[in-house]
Amino acid sequence: MTARRPNRNGPPTDAVNDFVDPGTGTEPDGAGPFLPGWPPRDMLAPFVLLAVSMQRAHGYVIEDYLRALGLFGITMSTLYRTLRQMEKDGYLASTWEPGPTGPARRIYTLTDAGRTWLDASASMLDAYRQTIDRFFGLYSEAFGTRPRVGREPAAGKE
Repeated sequence: MTARRPNRNGPPTDAVNDFVDPGTGTEPDGAGPFLPGWPPRDMLAPFVLLAVSMQRAHGYVIEDYLRALGLFGITMSTLYRTLRQMEKDGYLASTWEPGPTGPARRIYTLTDAGRTWLDASASMLDAYRQTIDRFFGLYSEAFGTRPRVGREPAAGKE
């Protein structure tokens, strides 16, 4: 079954998911309807779409929003490349508007296709969150605690 999913920089690309039963559209474990997903490292696109959905914005406002959410490792070149690709793919639209004291700025707005993609992203992220919650629930049952981060493994638990 072919699914639409975001590529590394955000906008969806055609991808094949071999883990879906084509007859039922469910995952092999019968967990429910198939929701196309992407690796967690590809989180920039949904956050950008969410930022733009909340307010028409230029790149620096979007960057400030992302940093406020704790996404510090994003360079402006990556952000602008993502914005241009999302506009090319129809998820964002932009117009040039004069800056208050300087040069004109490209202001981005969310398109209907972008809203549809954002809604699908929210569903996929919710499915990931539920999976991660199940993992930590099982981990806590097995070890009686959350994982140790940045410490040596407990004796006998390597």
